[in-house]
Amino acid sequence: MNDPFLLRPHHALCIRFFEGKGYSEAFIRHMTAVIETLQRDDPSITLCEGCDILCDQCPHNKGGVCDHDERVRGIDERALEMMELSTGTVLSWHELYIRAYDSIIKTGRLKEVCRDCQWLSICHKKSE
Repeated sequence: MNDPFLLRPHHALCIRFFEGKGYSEAFIRHMTAVIETLQRDDPSITLCEGCDILCDQCPHNKGGVCDHDERVRGIDERALEMMELSTGTVLSWHELYIRAYDSIIKTGRLKEVCRDCQWLSICHKKSE
């Protein structure tokens, strides 16, 4: 895992609520390892479009392209707008984590940002 990490904007939310559920054991192991690295090392994050480090083991990643890209791009766009950030922004993991909390979760806008996500019910329960 190289520094800086490429991360889709909405993944700052996914990471916060991750509880070991996912698409496969490989996906869960990979996500757990990435989260541990982020929390331990607080690396620089570059906000990106498209597949990122978390997508490496996702079954929707088809050769570096998400087969749900249109839906997921909308989630990213809403997250960026609410966090007042843009693609290409570089900040520390901790800064991104706090920014996502303050601008989306704390303000009660998680359902608005993630309205198209299959995992929303898990995250919404944990955000209350």
